[in-house]
Formats: sequence, C-alpha cells, structure tokens
Amino acid sequence: MGLGLRYETRAVLSHVRMTAGLDLPFTSFESAASTRLDGHDVTPRSMWSWAVRFGLGGEYSFGPVTPFVDLLGSVQRVTTTVHVDGRALDYEALRFGFTGRAGLRVDLRRWFFLTASGELGLMGPTRWSADVGAGFRVGS
Repeated sequence: MGLGLRYETRAVLSHVRMTAGLDLPFTSFESAASTRLDGHDVTPRSMWSWAVRFGLGGEYSFGPVTPFVDLLGSVQRVTTTVHVDGRALDYEALRFGFTGRAGLRVDLRRWFFLTASGELGLMGPTRWSADVGAGFRVGS
C-alpha cells in the first residue's frame, strides 16, 4: 500500500476529458527488516518514485455530480537502494503502462470539488489503485 500526492490538470470540451498529471508517492523504509534471500541478507533502505500521466476520456454532469471514465498512459520511474550483505546497491526501473479509470466528482462550490476514482491496470506495472482528492477549478 502506498500514499502520496497527485497533481492533475483537466480540460473538458463537449464532454471529452483530457488530463495530464504527476504522481509523487511517499516511501519509507526506516524500520525495514533484513530478509534472507538466496543466501544473502537483503535490506531495503530507500526508494524514490514518480509517474507522469496523460489521459483521454469522457464525463457528463448531473447537477453537481459528474461521473467520468478515462484511459490513462503513464511513464513510471523507481529508484531504490538496498543493502546486500552490508553493501549498498542501487537499482532503477523505467516503465510505461495503461490503466482504465472510473470515478465521480462532486462540486461543493462553483470553484471547489471532491473526487474519488479507481483504476485497473490494462498493461504495464500498475495492477490497481484508488484515490480520493480535493481540487479547485479555474474558469467557468
């Protein structure tokens, strides 16, 4: 399980959504225990990751409630440091994948909204995810 920040911008034209965003998950291995793996002591020490996301989808408003669906493509990068038998080793992965997302946005004010959505991995490293968020709208 992971928690983090998602920055996303959205443009909607005739019910067609276009999104772009950046994910910054929080990672912590402060109290990670060593694991014996193939005769080696392995201890995770740090991890840093980010993802750049682009999406295309649709939405339709029913008063203050707006259901939406998106097809998202994301480039994900993860770097990690592990100690193997006391020696620090760095690993890096850069992956691309697609997810399908469905969610609901509720406008609480003209400029402020809450949103919740779930994603299912279609191809690539993401299996599933869910998020809740708050945001603001600029313009009409």
